[in-house]
Amino acid sequence: MNPKVNDMALKKIILGSLLASCGLVASVAVRPASHLWQAHLRDKQSTTAASPRLANDISGLNPTRMHTIAVETDSAAALLQLRQLIELARTKSLSVAIAGSQHSMGGHTLAPGGIRLDMRPFKHMRLDTATNLLTVGAGATWADVIPYLNRYGRAVATMQSDNAFTVGGSLSVNCHGWQPNQPPIAATVQSVLVLLADGQLLRCSRQQNQELFALVLGGYGLFGIILEAQLQTHANKVYRYQRVKMDAGHYLQEYQRHIDANPQVHLAYGRLNVTPTNFLEEATLNYFTTQRAAPPQYPLPEPGLTAFKRAVFLGSKHNEYGKQLRWDLEQSFSQTQVGNEYSRNEIMNESPAFYLNRTAGQTDVLHEYFIPAQQYNAFRLALQRRIPQHKADLLNVTLRNVYADTDTFLPYAREEVFGFVLFFNQGTTAADEADMVALTQELIADAEHLGGTYYLPYRLHAEPAQLARVYPQFQKFVALKQRYDPKEVFQNKFYQQYRIISEPQASPSRDEIALGKK
Repeated sequence: MNPKVNDMALKKIILGSLLASCGLVASVAVRPASHLWQAHLRDKQSTTAASPRLANDISGLNPTRMHTIAVETDSAAALLQLRQLIELARTKSLSVAIAGSQHSMGGHTLAPGGIRLDMRPFKHMRLDTATNLLTVGAGATWADVIPYLNRYGRAVATMQSDNAFTVGGSLSVNCHGWQPNQPPIAATVQSVLVLLADGQLLRCSRQQNQELFALVLGGYGLFGIILEAQLQTHANKVYRYQRVKMDAGHYLQEYQRHIDANPQVHLAYGRLNVTPTNFLEEATLNYFTTQRAAPPQYPLPEPGLTAFKRAVFLGSKHNEYGKQLRWDLEQSFSQTQVGNEYSRNEIMNESPAFYLNRTAGQTDVLHEYFIPAQQYNAFRLALQRRIPQHKADLLNVTLRNVYADTDTFLPYAREEVFGFVLFFNQGTTAADEADMVALTQELIADAEHLGGTYYLPYRLHAEPAQLARVYPQFQKFVALKQRYDPKEVFQNKFYQQYRIISEPQASPSRDEIALGKK
């Protein structure tokens, strides 16, 4: 398509949306329109291509020389191929890392000098209409799965808020999303088919090979290759969008009032205001209530306004005015959507294209901390204090409720928790990384003192002693890894960094944390 046509279309979208959604007159719209247009131009001008010789993950901070092999699409051919590769790795002392969309950020899909298996071609799907169980290849993304299920009037039961992740990757990190008052995705898994380091192919479930089932889910690809999974599905229904705005300190009470007390709510998430003037002082609770069933082949439109949403998001990076503009636009636009109806599949079929970083010298990184419900406000106040101290560029905070996980060996939710998903932009220099390491370790300490945990798929910034305390079963996890895979065929940077950790030490006191000693 002609770039000039794209540019003109974006100008019209920016101006039209500002005028229509916010009710601004043209004279007032000049500054925001100019700001968003400049953000769009900077995005275009800074696009850089990754080196074809190096593997990496979404962070861009883990360039790793590896040999990448795409898995065959046919099941029999793939099994033969993978068994041969595993045998080669065993005999040649090579490492094998398993990759999908590579949205983890700590080298969880990378092993220096090893073989990277690209699972994405392996994406067969079959729905049993009698049981509503979906059998799906590990390489399928939710963007593949959602339209397939939509044909049958079914939907994904649990997934992230975006559709770019593979099924195998989602199971390997035991993901969660906007599904309120539910455990992570492991609770929806009926069984998984796993290829072990010795070439055995095992079906694992709660009734069969139970230990391996618990280790593979949330096991970061260290125990074997997930080839396919049987997943429970959810009826695709039409939901009505609702929202509540509040003082951020009242979020837990509002959640209990609007979500816990309403069994018709099936998707929900919160947002915190990240503008400097009201930093983490305001919140919105966004939720969807069931209206009726959606028949098979219900319309599934593509997400809209991607270019506009991207300009708004990019314009908030390292820019106080941009953050305020984004918050105001989101508030105004969201309010116009109250009462609108969307199918479950439409809501969950959202691409991350509008926020993915393409700016040279910068990257976006995620943190997530899982905090017991009653400690929500204490952790919010800790964030309010810590983040400005480090001058970190916080772009977004999403709040997600998660119930206790009783299925996996390394559960991050051991009781009802609220996940604080923090989205930062940072530079890529050593100094930038050191600043983020310091902030992360302080926030992990805060979460730990409140009885919470942190999410393992992100940057490897936790001290080994912190990991050992927050996940006290990790040493046994490593011992079991070495039992199932004694030659350590399946590896990644996460395992290489933390496989040898000291015995858990006493955590620092609150006073030590406050004084900056930890």
